[in-house]
Amino acid sequence: MNVLTIFEQRVSAIFLEGAPGHRMPFSFKRLAKRAVREMEDETFVIDGVDTAPALYTILISAKDDAVMRPLYIDLTEEISQLVEAQAKKRGYTFVGKPLVRFMVDPALRGGRFSVFAENIDPRTLARLRDEENAFLGITPPQDNFAVDEFVPSSVPVHDDEPAPVAHEVGYVPSMDSFSEAPSTDYDPLADERPVEADEIDEYVDDVDEPDFAFAPEPDEELIPEPSFVPELEPEPEPEPVFEPTFEPEPDPLSTPVFEPAPEPEPEPAPVVEIPAPAPAQTPSCTLIDLGSGQTFAITSAHALIGRERTPGGVALRDPNVSRRHAELVFTDGGWRINDLHSTNGTLVNDVEVRSAALHEGDVLTIGLVNLEFRAG
Repeated sequence: MNVLTIFEQRVSAIFLEGAPGHRMPFSFKRLAKRAVREMEDETFVIDGVDTAPALYTILISAKDDAVMRPLYIDLTEEISQLVEAQAKKRGYTFVGKPLVRFMVDPALRGGRFSVFAENIDPRTLARLRDEENAFLGITPPQDNFAVDEFVPSSVPVHDDEPAPVAHEVGYVPSMDSFSEAPSTDYDPLADERPVEADEIDEYVDDVDEPDFAFAPEPDEELIPEPSFVPELEPEPEPEPVFEPTFEPEPDPLSTPVFEPAPEPEPEPAPVVEIPAPAPAQTPSCTLIDLGSGQTFAITSAHALIGRERTPGGVALRDPNVSRRHAELVFTDGGWRINDLHSTNGTLVNDVEVRSAALHEGDVLTIGLVNLEFRAG
């Protein structure tokens, strides 16, 4: 049976098991042929050896990505094995195990795809593999080595030491693989003793009498009464004397006439001029590739820079660029660039930054691409 036919049957089984109810969005046999053709076109003689490209990027639509994302681990492994088998037939070699990754291209319709291969150095290949494993949620192997099968440990095990365990690639140990910790029946609540209730002071309602005594009232019998009280006649009050008082009439000629002051005229209200609102600034800037001269126009307040194509973003075809490498943000009337924890970092004027304000003429280094920033 043809190798490509077997490959397509294996991929069909992956869809049947991992995405029931969904069929393959396109022919994976055709995808495999395109990948092999790209491999041949990008194979070069390096140090006298035919070196095939080790990085294969497959662009698909967002619709197909939603269906295939849970299957990426199995699909990329099948494509990688096929590429290795075809390279072995032709006598090609790789700098490392081929890395296959899927990325979204918003310009593609459902059922469409694009494949391109690239030759990269081993260090970059290792970094991109770590980045892809993090994207897919793959746990890296322990001790930085990979094995094809489970290999039991040959190290002698002592009674007082736990046995070492060898793991497969991407193996996540379960709780059963660890020695059970000695159980203790200690109950922190067992040491507690019942606490006796505090005695409550009883309040006495009786009030003691004061130590002092009130003085007795005087006895009326002891006060002597006067034997004779003379009666006095009251003196006559003097009669009041009324003297007539005359008030002179005011002279009409000498009396000043007070006229009310005229009310002041109201002052006109001040005219307040309301300034016209300033025209809203439209976020726009331009990035110029200093190597190829290609221009990227950005007309939104947020734009992503990376290998993956995004609406309004900047897609760079450089293996040193991460999927989502950095972002441009327009805020407070100016532009900033933020690194998105990329593998190789982001530089502004040859200085690595996490976040920096941009000015006219700044040079951004994304991977191996130099982009000149121009506002407006």
